[in-house]
Amino acid sequence: MSFDYNVLVTDPLSGLPIGACDHQQSFERYVVNSDDFRTLNYALTAPALNMRAPINGTSNIQIWVIEEEVQSDDPTYGWQVLLDTNRIDETTQDTFYKIVFNNQIRMVIPLIEVSYITRQAYCMKCGGLGTINDFKIGSNGDPSHVTQTVKLAQKALKWVLTSQDSFYPTFVCPIKSYIGQKLGIQITETDIQTEIMNALASLQTVQQAQSTVQNLDPQEILKDIVSVSAVIDPNDPTVIRVSATISNYSGQTAPIAFTLRTNQ
Repeated sequence: MSFDYNVLVTDPLSGLPIGACDHQQSFERYVVNSDDFRTLNYALTAPALNMRAPINGTSNIQIWVIEEEVQSDDPTYGWQVLLDTNRIDETTQDTFYKIVFNNQIRMVIPLIEVSYITRQAYCMKCGGLGTINDFKIGSNGDPSHVTQTVKLAQKALKWVLTSQDSFYPTFVCPIKSYIGQKLGIQITETDIQTEIMNALASLQTVQQAQSTVQNLDPQEILKDIVSVSAVIDPNDPTVIRVSATISNYSGQTAPIAFTLRTNQ
């Protein structure tokens, strides 16, 4: 397992989001409605939906016809964005739009792709989470690497959440197997705390062995497990808020946290 790439959702020190999603939906496939030959329909549900999701900012829309981008004032494929009066979400009150060509497009199933920015709840890039849970790309286009205290926090969190590893079966934590189990019957808060303590202790053992053959940054070495807690959410008894604080050999501490959902 590699822990060099930045895969954290939030900075463990500041608590601020890392890699916040821009909710850009890229190259969604659309087809022209067969009734008016002007309105775009989302290809996977045509003709049920015009746009898959709300458009958040019409100035950011881009359209490609047969892999060539066309502007809204194009003489052949010019288009406009209109209010979709037939689609109203009474739950969220989101406003939906539709894209309509100025002229009829009678090509035989042309390849039409649309890129636009949507709202978080409809974003397929982040799955509605608001952040992209993947390694982050740096300003030069290469993967962003983490170092020092942030790397220690990320390594500890991944060590706890890695429930299976065929190469190192003893260096895993069963915490993910607790998802969906009955709290208080099959598992308890103490079980969760104990397994996290055991996983972090294994990380310490591995790092001690690693340090005999490799120079490690003191800020990336787990020194002490300061605290581990598993607390039931007062508003939802099926949710357990798990947090821990660890320290490194530079005298710094780093918090890690995640949420575990069980059954009542």
